[in-house]
Amino acid sequence: MREWLIFAVALLAYEGSRALVIGNASVAITNATGIIDWEKSSGLFVELSVQQWLLNHLVLTKLLNDFYMVAHWVVTPLFFIWLYRSRRHLYPYVRNAFLAANGIALIIYIVYPVAPPRLLPGMGFVDTLGGVSKIDLHGGVFSKWFNADAAIPSMHFGYAFMIGIVAALLLNNWAYRIIVLAYPALVFFTITGTANHYIADSLAGALVIAAGFLLVHFWSMLWPHMRPALVGTARRVYPAVTSTLRPPE
Repeated sequence: MREWLIFAVALLAYEGSRALVIGNASVAITNATGIIDWEKSSGLFVELSVQQWLLNHLVLTKLLNDFYMVAHWVVTPLFFIWLYRSRRHLYPYVRNAFLAANGIALIIYIVYPVAPPRLLPGMGFVDTLGGVSKIDLHGGVFSKWFNADAAIPSMHFGYAFMIGIVAALLLNNWAYRIIVLAYPALVFFTITGTANHYIADSLAGALVIAAGFLLVHFWSMLWPHMRPALVGTARRVYPAVTSTLRPPE
């Protein structure tokens, strides 16, 4: 119950804060244009090509729109439930890193609002959520909990990246590892093809998650009374992880 309350409070604070820090639309569009310019100079700007292919497969587009709306809120809680029940000693570390990453993301949303591709005029992107699946994120109940100018970092991908990497390290079965690693790949394709995020957003999402884990690690170094628990966890986890990565003799 305590863990459910922690996540409920964190979710309300995170989503409520996102709604309160909605930035200026013109600034968000200007920043989005800068993201695209950077991607073009880096050879990463492939979002239009991905979406144009996806729009030729409308059934798949609708499925991915539903996946975008649902999976983020279903897979993430299931992951933490699994982690709590099967790897209780590692759970607090991952939970704290997850919460820290969300705090970092919120700061970025405040200081650097970015409009998603589907809201960028004149670039040729299609809002598949509204145009294909008739999902309106800008009206009704969604509008109260949704900040359209919070494209970067993509925590859709950040969460999926965390789930894929952590689960792959902890699972012993290679088939399961492939499945959990396929999840962030599918999320990446979904958010790119539906024009909800840029490639840079996904890269930023992964970096923010990594920063959350580093922050928790450094926090434990600054507070000595937390070190015994962390060291004990590392001693239990490291042999298990390395044994799964070691090739059979």
